[in-house]
Amino acid sequence: MTKKVSYIRRFTVLSLCLVVSLSLVSLSDEVEVTPLLDTPDNQAYYDKLMEAVKGARSSIEIMMSTADHYPDYPNGLQRKLFDALLEAKERGAEVRLILDESNWSDDITNTNKETATILRNRGLDVKFDDPDITTHAKLVVVDNKVVILGSSNWNFPTYTETYQSNIALRNRSIAKFYGKVFNWAWSHELVGGFSIPGYKGTSAIVPLVSFGKNRAYYEETKKMITNAEDSIDLVLFKITYYSEFRDSMSNVLLRELVNAYNRGVSVRIVLDVNNWSKEINQSNRKTALWLLGKGIRKVSFESLSTTTHSKLVIVDGESVILGSTNWSYYSLEKNFEADISIRNTPSVSKVYQRYFEELWKRAKIPSREKLSGEL
Repeated sequence: MTKKVSYIRRFTVLSLCLVVSLSLVSLSDEVEVTPLLDTPDNQAYYDKLMEAVKGARSSIEIMMSTADHYPDYPNGLQRKLFDALLEAKERGAEVRLILDESNWSDDITNTNKETATILRNRGLDVKFDDPDITTHAKLVVVDNKVVILGSSNWNFPTYTETYQSNIALRNRSIAKFYGKVFNWAWSHELVGGFSIPGYKGTSAIVPLVSFGKNRAYYEETKKMITNAEDSIDLVLFKITYYSEFRDSMSNVLLRELVNAYNRGVSVRIVLDVNNWSKEINQSNRKTALWLLGKGIRKVSFESLSTTTHSKLVIVDGESVILGSTNWSYYSLEKNFEADISIRNTPSVSKVYQRYFEELWKRAKIPSREKLSGEL
């Protein structure tokens, strides 16, 4: 049942609320699904996040890779979000945040520590993860019934200047799962004994959390690609091919894409290219060259002037995987990541498919010469 549709400059559906009955944790549950698809100058994710926070009554649990602060903008989007969190606490809701304390990025760590100081001074509970673990998840659980996750960090460029793929789900079983994960991380007891819930049937919502040796996103994505029959469409911020590590998880997924292409499956990929990270550009360019050498030519790049931060996989136009995971060594094999798989549910996947098609129209497929030099 369609409840709300938002458009921006003839682009695509950005927010569409759907109610679907799917198998989850071996139960037939009604799930309210709202795809949140951001483009520059549009903030579907932020608006839904603020709605959830302002409506919170009992609890808000946040696990965020990066949460920036802007002291010079007291009336800005981030200050309004922080004010809303404080107001939720004053209403009686328990508000807790886990931020990344990274041992690979001083910038992220310093930003999060400054934000933590600001929020703690305002009375909110903030913890950091283990420095040896990179928490790359972007996860919010509200009142044990609403989950918001995807590719969006908490900073101004994410809200207003980039392409992001997120989702909001209203369902107590899903929220219970992610809430349990959050509580484990909060108590620093996220070790062993953890498994993805089972489900029955072909249509299903499957929560995916990856940490340690449990790489749920990788296993689910590999299975989806291996079973693809018609098409595989990807929008990814980063894909890295490791010529020196043949059996890395990223390489395995890339080989599965090639296998799918060789058996007649259409493969299309939109990658990011930007004016702020040579490392991302070089990684994506190298991967595109490798795919081109394997016969996959439909690898396109967005404009240098924008950042495509989505992590979105669409299979056969009916199944979707999205969340925080890039196709790179740390993301696939080491990081703490939060994703979700929605299997065989065209009513949901068609929204993300329309988003992909619009990005595909905008993006350009560079020549081999351009891939070998500067895009």
